Amino acid sequence: MSRFVPAAARTGRGRLRVTIAVASAVWLAALVTGVRGAAETAPEGNPFRGREIFAQKGCVRCHAIWGHGGSLGPDITVAVMGKTWDELVGDFWNHTPRMIDEVAQSGYPWPTLDPQEMADTLSYLYYLRLFDEPGDVVRGADTFARLQCDGCHSLGGRGGRIGQPLDRFGTYPSPTPLAQAMWNAGPRMQQEQVRRGNPIPQFVGHEMADLQAYIRAEGRRTGRVVELQPLPSPDRGALVYRSKQCGVCHDRPRGTAPDLTRSALSKTVSEITGLLWNHSYVMGATMAARGIPFPRFSGTEFPDLISYLYFRGYVGQEGNAARGSAVFAAKGCAACHATGVAGAPNLGAVLKRTDRAGLASAMWNHAPQMHRLMAEKAPFWPKFEPGEMRDLAAYLRSLASASGSTTGPGNEMVG
Repeated sequence: MSRFVPAAARTGRGRLRVTIAVASAVWLAALVTGVRGAAETAPEGNPFRGREIFAQKGCVRCHAIWGHGGSLGPDITVAVMGKTWDELVGDFWNHTPRMIDEVAQSGYPWPTLDPQEMADTLSYLYYLRLFDEPGDVVRGADTFARLQCDGCHSLGGRGGRIGQPLDRFGTYPSPTPLAQAMWNAGPRMQQEQVRRGNPIPQFVGHEMADLQAYIRAEGRRTGRVVELQPLPSPDRGALVYRSKQCGVCHDRPRGTAPDLTRSALSKTVSEITGLLWNHSYVMGATMAARGIPFPRFSGTEFPDLISYLYFRGYVGQEGNAARGSAVFAAKGCAACHATGVAGAPNLGAVLKRTDRAGLASAMWNHAPQMHRLMAEKAPFWPKFEPGEMRDLAAYLRSLASASGSTTGPGNEMVG
């Protein structure tokens, strides 16, 4: 765990703690992430606008997307992999000194972001990991054989004739069309497996992506045509979730089925499609017993639903306020923010009047100023360890809930 002041630093310890706490005020305030619960109907920000902002602000000059772009910083799709909002905030904080130095040395201006731009950009960064890297054909062949797909389906002119040929799915780079067809045919497919005495196929990890790669390699199709689907929309997916009444069983506290938010957390398309298929057999039996029709999907409904489930993990799991309080104290935050020393904001009051996108925007725009201050007064830039941001966010939300309407001194820092 990082500390503001090393144990060996004895001189000016109190002044140093004050300086760093003031400089980091906006960043700490930005930890009020996940103000809305997991049942949020859509993520804050628009990932498609965020893609445009990422280019307009010059981010691609330093960061690559799936290997395309600059090399000064890390490939952003790797850097943000599986990160929720507060984890992205933590990464921004931890890497800010290097980012500011690199931008300055390259002669680029620091890219400022207003609250809407910040929400859109972070939404885009999270959206990037919705998609899988291409599956592996060799692993896909093993999956195809393990699941005995050729017992019912043909591919490349070989295999069974009970089910439809799989060749037509070879035109898609994504496994979602195959997954949607499997879901719709699930009850019939599973009944056939039971009739034959075979176990119901279960997917593990990225096997759906690998299976899709194998179908693309072995399937018969005209030329090498690729059929691209529209980008999946979490907003449309929220409508699908409601129209199919998924929440009746899956939403807490009344639902008794698995918590889809937790199940889909930080998982990609192929992983989520595999989980949905694995769940479909028990789900179908439960719905049949209750006299509820099994849901079917058409058009882009299935990929849209997957994107919605993926974005339900955007706010992450709830942190532990008690642990967050310990982090708050260990980092030296309490020495200033609980009393307003040296203009440090009363975080409880600040969080009551500012949304998370506004705070994130302020912290980003003030980063160069904070960096200069800390470079003058602090021996090193403090870093947050994995999980600390989530717990600190929970503690700061508890401060906001307990805070009165009066604001502490220094609130102009986040205005």
